[in-house]
Amino acid sequence: MSKPNDIDLKQRYLAVNFIGLVMMGAVFFYAALVGVFTWWLPEMARPRVEPQTGGVIKSVFAILALATFFGIKLLQKLISARSVQLLPQAAILTFALSEAVALLGLVLFFLTGRALDFFLFMFLSLFYFYFFFPKYQDWEARLADSSPAAQRKKAPKA
Repeated sequence: MSKPNDIDLKQRYLAVNFIGLVMMGAVFFYAALVGVFTWWLPEMARPRVEPQTGGVIKSVFAILALATFFGIKLLQKLISARSVQLLPQAAILTFALSEAVALLGLVLFFLTGRALDFFLFMFLSLFYFYFFFPKYQDWEARLADSSPAAQRKKAPKA
């Protein structure tokens, strides 16, 4: 039989997991929007900026998207080091940053009218979701490491 902490952890993990899947679904919704605007409403997909400006914006967004990867790594390290109780918040913030990469692509699509730009950012976003998606075993290990018994084992003996 599971301990109450295990059940609580599992429930929190499943809730966070659901939130992550919904946020991933939003990325696919953005892809559907791009498809609709590209094939059925082409007047909405027309470029709104000069090609050179679009290239500069794309470069800036690409740098932001790549910086997001390192930002997520740093965020996870800082937040999860403070407390095991913050693991759900760290995961949800990670999901939001992963989705933000797809939003950069969507904005770029509306500015340049190039669907390929969106899809590049979309796939990068989905990679971030895949790479950073929390694993239940990691949460269990973190909880076990923070338990009072584990802390006593780590304490130096006098």
